[in-house]
Amino acid sequence: MDMTKNNMRFEDRDDALNRLIDEILIRHLDTKNCIILATSLAGVAFGEKMSKKLNVKLDFLFTVPIYAPLNHECEIAIVSENMDIIMNEALIDSFEITLDYVYGEAKRAYEEIILTDIYKFRKGSMISSLIGKDVFIVDQGVETGLTMNVAIQTCIAKGAKSIYILTPVIAQNVGTSLSEICDGVISVIRPEHFVSTAHYYRSLPPVNEEEIEKILDNSLGKIEDKNLSKR
Repeated sequence: MDMTKNNMRFEDRDDALNRLIDEILIRHLDTKNCIILATSLAGVAFGEKMSKKLNVKLDFLFTVPIYAPLNHECEIAIVSENMDIIMNEALIDSFEITLDYVYGEAKRAYEEIILTDIYKFRKGSMISSLIGKDVFIVDQGVETGLTMNVAIQTCIAKGAKSIYILTPVIAQNVGTSLSEICDGVISVIRPEHFVSTAHYYRSLPPVNEEEIEKILDNSLGKIEDKNLSKR
């Protein structure tokens, strides 16, 4: 892959998506029984555009980070809507944080944040069935890998047939680590010294909540129509 300075940055989400689609096509991934799973609200719009290009369904996995008790910028774990929890054990041990604290915060985050978001953005519906599905977990960038880790765990628990991580940019060490626990990690840029997702985009405007709600409403409606047609 050409990793010249110009190729180490995307103009915007569309540029990132087009370059990522090229990587996907090179690998000839089968999309006949596929579902795209976005893992962040910022990544929903990115996931929607990918779902249209690949002609596959889109859904969203709600997750919430858990922070250290004395440092609310330091993620020590993450919990998903399936109540799967992935911990950064090194940080938990170094800060001498108890598992009771982690599990207590996970329960609180699930009840106060995740359930609220499920009703707000998905009208109370649970995540689509992943049984026997080829799942493409998608985001506009992957930094620590905690979210992708918990997403993989949730997909496994829900019976996914195969699991791929698709992202324009991912830290090199994180990509290597994730590739050991899923079927593949497809990316465009894998910097050795990762800065932040925004650093690799010249333009990365925020996505407003109304747009996210509209996207998820549309994707949920399509999934429900498909399920009804199978009855």
